[in-house]
Amino acid sequence: MADPRDDEQLAGRLVAVTALGMVLIVPPLLAQFDRTDRVFGVPILWAYLYIVWVIVIGLVALISGRSR
Repeated sequence: MADPRDDEQLAGRLVAVTALGMVLIVPPLLAQFDRTDRVFGVPILWAYLYIVWVIVIGLVALISGRSR
């Protein structure tokens, strides 16, 4: 049977990842990457958004994989 504290820790970690994802895509931070430069032919803003997306998904997968 699952321990309620484990569920609370899992929920807390997922909330923390959500908060991190939201902080990384706030407009003032995005404005820092809104330039005409390119990385491997991709605009820096798009590259940043994809990197943040991959990091958030990776963290959720890592947290979920350890949960049970």
